[in-house]
Amino acid sequence: MVKAENTNGLNCKITMVMEFAMDFKPKNNYDVAVVGSGPGGATCARELARAGKKVLLLEMGKTHRRMRSYLTAAQVLDGHGLLRAKEGMPIFRALTTGGASVVYSASAADPPPWLKPRYGIDLEPWLPEIKKETGYGVLPEELWGKSSAKVMETANKIGYKWEPMPKFLNPDKFVKGRCCGAETHLGCSCGAKWTAREYVREAMYSGAHFLDETECERVMVEGGAARGLLIRMKSGERLRVNADRVILAAGGIGSPMLLKKAGVDGAGDGCFVDPTVVVYGKAPFEGTHLDPPVSVVSWEFYESHGIRLGTMMEPRWLFAINSARISPSRAISGFSYGNMVGILAKVKDDLTGGVDADGVVSKPLTDDDQARLKKGKQVAADILRALDCKSSSIFESEVKGAHPSGTCRIGQVVDSNLKTGIGGLYVCDASVFPEALDRPTVMTIIGLAKRLCAHLES
Repeated sequence: MVKAENTNGLNCKITMVMEFAMDFKPKNNYDVAVVGSGPGGATCARELARAGKKVLLLEMGKTHRRMRSYLTAAQVLDGHGLLRAKEGMPIFRALTTGGASVVYSASAADPPPWLKPRYGIDLEPWLPEIKKETGYGVLPEELWGKSSAKVMETANKIGYKWEPMPKFLNPDKFVKGRCCGAETHLGCSCGAKWTAREYVREAMYSGAHFLDETECERVMVEGGAARGLLIRMKSGERLRVNADRVILAAGGIGSPMLLKKAGVDGAGDGCFVDPTVVVYGKAPFEGTHLDPPVSVVSWEFYESHGIRLGTMMEPRWLFAINSARISPSRAISGFSYGNMVGILAKVKDDLTGGVDADGVVSKPLTDDDQARLKKGKQVAADILRALDCKSSSIFESEVKGAHPSGTCRIGQVVDSNLKTGIGGLYVCDASVFPEALDRPTVMTIIGLAKRLCAHLES
């Protein structure tokens, strides 16, 4: 979390001077137009505005303000949380100022070790800066959560390797030594969680223009180069905005849709989603619902199987609804919510499916994907039994697509500097991942954005 005292009072000034939504008609000409206010777009807007560029930042979603609300979460998630791939897998896409960072678990991880040797992209020079700005760090042991700490202790006793997970959380803002727990996924109301909204504020303070509830309908391409955007404002008015450069940061679904309309070959062909399943069990102690999500984790099977494990719990009513969906016999688990322990298994998936021009996602899982999930579920169930969860209480959630990505891959759709084949048109979000990350994405996306801005300024 960026503290005011570490930025010469910048955040305090921002809070006093302006709020997010700016009710204005954009100018005709900008140096850069950025589409999407998640970690990639917010970082680009902030860096370029600080460099003195005239920046327009657009967000299709609203600036939702009431956090830890089921209604707000339903409004934030595309399709009210009911978006699914053609094959049936739920897919998460957040449409709000700050993008998915508003509803993520605040987990932090360095970029994958294969990014530099395989693709020549070194983000190391920007990591110290990112970690300082976002408040990256491992929480003090007393803030991991009692249940999560017990999961780690028990897992290690029976031969697994678990450790605390670095987080983008400010312990000083925990309320009575606690964060929002499972309800972090509805949005953090205590303000402990870093989100891309902080970079949006700082971009605005540095002169960037920001419009929420504004859709980019098309990138205007003339003479083989991007010349601006056709946008539809919340009033319904359509407007052309000219820009010397365009950066698409609309996510793994939104960016390929816009590139397809612009005629970019390969956009939307294939995708990753980091398939995730949570295995639950009823424990004879307080469960993981009070703990910061994924406060402890295991990378033991990452290199060998592409599997990451961690503690996780859905918010109470989502858990009850989803348990009933799995099986009517599991509906009773909702009454034991306080004692439920959840362990997620997130896997590195194969490239399949894709996103079409209308945003319809196809994502079949391969046999190898299913094998990875099976292995992860077996390990999770093993740990739950060691926690004295009765076998009859152990069940697994539906498999969900956590990180739509890889739809505009480096080396296929964009080059190593994130440039498309169209002059002045760049992409900077999870869609450019050349492989599934199977790790928290925010650090990598911010690093790619800072690297892109340094390239544009060179």
